[in-house]
Amino acid sequence: MGAFHAMTGPAMETGTQSPATGRGRDAIAWRRTADGRDVAFLATALIPGRLLRLWGAVAETGNGGGIFVRLGILGAGDGWSVTELLSVARARFEAELARTGEPEVEGIILNLGRAAAMYREPLESGPATPVSFEVEPGAAPSPYGWTVARAGLFAIPLCPGPDGQGGGITPGQLLVIIDLALGAWLPVTPRRRSCWQARRAVRAALAIEARRAAAAARPAAG
Repeated sequence: MGAFHAMTGPAMETGTQSPATGRGRDAIAWRRTADGRDVAFLATALIPGRLLRLWGAVAETGNGGGIFVRLGILGAGDGWSVTELLSVARARFEAELARTGEPEVEGIILNLGRAAAMYREPLESGPATPVSFEVEPGAAPSPYGWTVARAGLFAIPLCPGPDGQGGGITPGQLLVIIDLALGAWLPVTPRRRSCWQARRAVRAALAIEARRAAAAARPAAG
């Protein structure tokens, strides 16, 4: 299965089931980020050998479509793990810190570091896939130096612009996907404490990012 799939606009119009999600891929959670983009957490029918009805998330993009992020359930190579997603989020906010030097961004990075240090994958069938970062050929110029994160067969395109301009997933959406994935693991993982601690740290990072997005949207004083 491909790393991500473009989704049509109707999938992102409401917080309820839409024709694009269908009964087989119900939205079990729906969140709007502080920068005004939606994230739908999707489940499939129970698949033999899988612990929970979890498949992935669709993130609304700035070009009227959406990107599907497949989440791993059976272990390494099945999709993005929380550990890998945390490394992508940290790398993007580290690039943002280098660009702006904002103390708030440093706070986000510290919280993501805490989450990564505390979290233990529910299934450890092998080491996490190394994550690499690259520039998509023909992509819009970006101050971050890279616009795609890749782990094995899976890739996530990220917004090239610092204020959510252009296609791809914003850092706020990425944090929401991690938060929702941690929440889905909580009922079934034997490592609930590490999962809960990591989720608390990710939510602290989300709160800081929400304040940053609100401040960026506020009109400058004339």
